[in-house]
Amino acid sequence: MTNRIPPSLNWLIDKRARVSGEIAKTKKLMKKAEALIHDLEILEQKLKAIDSTLDLHEIKIDVNLINPIRSHELRLNLPYGQLSKSILTCIRLYEVNGPVSKNIIEKFIVDRYFEFDGENIKSGKIKRILNRTLNNLYHRGYLVRHHAGDSREIGSWTTSAKFEIY
Repeated sequence: MTNRIPPSLNWLIDKRARVSGEIAKTKKLMKKAEALIHDLEILEQKLKAIDSTLDLHEIKIDVNLINPIRSHELRLNLPYGQLSKSILTCIRLYEVNGPVSKNIIEKFIVDRYFEFDGENIKSGKIKRILNRTLNNLYHRGYLVRHHAGDSREIGSWTTSAKFEIY
């Protein structure tokens, strides 16, 4: 005979687990914020050094007139090859029911690597990165395409036999 946990106690246990999860998530985000602040300080020091070097040149340039060039808005801070491995892992997990939709792969990647709390992530940018990586894996022989390559329909993919050696 098993002991039954009363619903009120079960609710408290669930509530505690959720709050504990939020604390862990917040601590993780705080570490990211501290790293970003450190990176910002280094970049500001570099900018100040470049500005002082420009002041030394005989041709005077007003540094306030130099427009900033923004780098990529969305950067995957992943080790080289990690996105490809994650795509292959996702397809391998979900392909038992047939070809895996690109939407499922995108959701898998976003859930795994992006935090929506502090960033405005544009879906179009993620789709472009994902399209490029999927096509690279296809041309290298790791994926099989189950849709027309020039169609506008949502793609579906499975792994090929070459995946086994990846």
